[in-house]
Amino acid sequence: MELLVLVSLCLLTFTGKSFGDKLDSTLITSKEGQNVILPCSFSTTLTNKIIDWKKDGEEVFLYENGRVNPSSQDEQFKGRVSHFPDEVKSGNASITIKPAKVSDSGTYTCVYLNQGQTLPSGTHRIVLTVDGFKVLQNSSQIAFA
Repeated sequence: MELLVLVSLCLLTFTGKSFGDKLDSTLITSKEGQNVILPCSFSTTLTNKIIDWKKDGEEVFLYENGRVNPSSQDEQFKGRVSHFPDEVKSGNASITIKPAKVSDSGTYTCVYLNQGQTLPSGTHRIVLTVDGFKVLQNSSQIAFA
C-alpha cells in the first residue's frame, strides 16, 4: 500500500512538472479552406537559428542555415506551409498553412535551437482546430465538408 502511495505521489510530481513549464497553449480555430497563421515569436533574432515546427511529432516546417529545408517535411504539408522570411531577423517564426484542412487539427510546437544544440532554446505550443465547414474560394458560400 505504501508503494502505491509513493508511486502516485511520484506520478503527480512528474505530471506537475511536465504541465507546469512555460508551454501554455495558444488555441486557434479556423474553417476548412481558409488560410491560417500559426503565431510564434521570440525576443531574439532567428537568422542563424534553427526553427522547427512539428504537429503531433510530424515535421511541418524546418528553417535552418538561413533557408527552408523541405526534405523531412511530412507529405500532408508539402507546398502548403510558408513563413515570413523578412521577419525572421526580428524573431518572428510564424507560419501560414494554405488552405487549412480538417486533418491539420492538432497540437503544434514551434521551437528554435541555436546552431549545434539539440535542446530547444525556446518553445511555443499551438492547438489548432479546423472545423468541417468549408469556405469556398472566391465565394461567400459555406459548404459542409
